[in-house]
Amino acid sequence: MEANASVEMFSKVLENQLLQTTKQVEEHLDSEIQKLDQMDEDELEHLKEKRLKALRRAQQQKQEWLSKGHGEYREIPSERDFFQEVKESKKVVCHFYRDSTLRVAQLEGSFSVTPFSLS
Repeated sequence: MEANASVEMFSKVLENQLLQTTKQVEEHLDSEIQKLDQMDEDELEHLKEKRLKALRRAQQQKQEWLSKGHGEYREIPSERDFFQEVKESKKVVCHFYRDSTLRVAQLEGSFSVTPFSLS
């Protein structure tokens, strides 16, 4: 019987915490909606311009990554070429392998079929 009471008490505490958190999130969303409702045309235009600049920067970054070969799966033949490629990027995914390893062909097959994310 004590276990049942303990579970019920825990359930009530959890329910109260969830209710409080939900109320806080709802209040925050209401205040954000109120701010948006009270914006004038200049503020909305500024917000739109800010978002367009962010989208342009993201597109420019994506184009830069594509020009550097990001999102491609290819073999780099020499150590010198490898270091040249790697030093131009902040993040690199590398697959070092030996032809004698059985699973290499399976992995290469999945790399060639799966599109890579540029984010």
